[in-house]
Amino acid sequence: MAKAPLDLILGMLGSDAPERQLAAVIVLGELKAKKAVGPLTALLSNGVPPSIQRHALDALSRIGLGQKALGPVWPLLGSRDAEVRRAASDAVASVGETVVSEVQARLGGAEGDERRALEGVLSRLGGAEAFDVLLATLAEGHEEANRVTALELRRLVADADAKTRRGYRTKIERFLKKAPSVAAAAGAVKVLGYLEDAATAPTLIALASDGSKTPAVRQEALIALRFTMADGNASKELMKALVDAAAAPDRSLAQTALMTLAAIDVPGTHAPALARLALHQDLSRAQMAIDKLGSLGGKGATETLVDIVARGDKRRAELAAAALESRDDATAPLVELLAKSDELERAKLVRQALKPRLERLTPAMKKAIAVAAVEALVADGPTAEPLLSTAKDAGAALTEGLRAQATRLRKGKDREAEARVLRALARVGEATTDDRYRLASIHLATSHCDPRTRRSDTGLRLLGELQREGFDVAGAMRKDRAADLEHLYYVGFCFLEDDIDGGEELLKEVVAKAGRKKIGKAAKNKLALEGIE
Repeated sequence: MAKAPLDLILGMLGSDAPERQLAAVIVLGELKAKKAVGPLTALLSNGVPPSIQRHALDALSRIGLGQKALGPVWPLLGSRDAEVRRAASDAVASVGETVVSEVQARLGGAEGDERRALEGVLSRLGGAEAFDVLLATLAEGHEEANRVTALELRRLVADADAKTRRGYRTKIERFLKKAPSVAAAAGAVKVLGYLEDAATAPTLIALASDGSKTPAVRQEALIALRFTMADGNASKELMKALVDAAAAPDRSLAQTALMTLAAIDVPGTHAPALARLALHQDLSRAQMAIDKLGSLGGKGATETLVDIVARGDKRRAELAAAALESRDDATAPLVELLAKSDELERAKLVRQALKPRLERLTPAMKKAIAVAAVEALVADGPTAEPLLSTAKDAGAALTEGLRAQATRLRKGKDREAEARVLRALARVGEATTDDRYRLASIHLATSHCDPRTRRSDTGLRLLGELQREGFDVAGAMRKDRAADLEHLYYVGFCFLEDDIDGGEELLKEVVAKAGRKKIGKAAKNKLALEGIE
């Protein structure tokens, strides 16, 4: 009697020709013939090539096999061929949840590829029992092994409904309380993140914030938090955890925190929390925090950046100032900072930041800068120069305040402070010739009156400029109580030497007043040398 077609195909499994065996395996898989389970499992033990093993396993998965038929399949979970291991995992998983206990037993002594294949079986099976076994496996695995286990758990939980995920969350949180190793805790935290459940955030934030935890666990908690933030917004507690971690000595933990900060949306109300990180001694961390602040909207972010300009070192202050360039609401706090600053370099930086905003300054802002400039000039403060320059460029009303201070200082005989104010008046173009003479007189009072060094004498230079402009220097000096005979002689002598009008008049004044004194004779001799009677 002729054999049935199925028997003929089964017979081909015993062929010496691999191509006939492979053809038979593929056809049997398509036919899903239960009668083929025994021959196919037997074929797996006959030393056939991996390609035939893989197709035989795929056929068994399609046909369906019982747990008792798995004997030849188990060893193939440790095959060197990745495709064979994958097919073996599928075949074992096709049996159903009844194999979980056997998989668990084999996991105890499995390593490497076999362990991963067994875990793959569990993730394919899914369900609470498989989840429990995989979670328990974390307790015994090392860091690298647990990383793979966590990925299998991720695959398992991906298809779970909300109720099942809540159950998984409870189990993971319970596991974390008794995790026997850092690797176990880190792996469990990974899975907690894979649940993508906002309800896990409090646990993850607590872990990330716990300084007693190892950096590895805190780092995994920070990464997991990225999966839990459905709306992308950071809470106050999360911000504190992230900033604390970003400022931590462990650079790997800090880098993870920085990357998390960069990835989430931070409400402007949390901007002050970034200030500590923006002032961190590590410039790269500070720069990231400042960049983040620059991307935030709202008054809080602006004020925080201005605070960094006020408190940071030169580089951090520059970064913060650059971040403020596009912020319209930065003008008022920058004006306030300039008015209050007592450091020259910082005031210069703020002045630069204000330059593009000068047209937007309100009258009140201009007045504040002008008042601060006058006060700094009087007190000889280090920020007088940038204050005065800003006030002048902004068109602030400086004249009245400066002149009032000059009068007050003159009455108080504070000549040094008065000179600073008079110089400021000259700089803003509001000094009268009388103001300029007064400034020259103050300088002349401290002059050595040595013609040999007259080129560096500020008072003499100022008097010469006034005389060339038509101002009656001789007349003013005659009325000036601070100008004695020595000053008259010195200025007259130098004017004659430099061919400036007024020198003759001054020397004649000395001759008339000095009489037979030595200085009078000197003045008379100089006039005679010049041919003046």
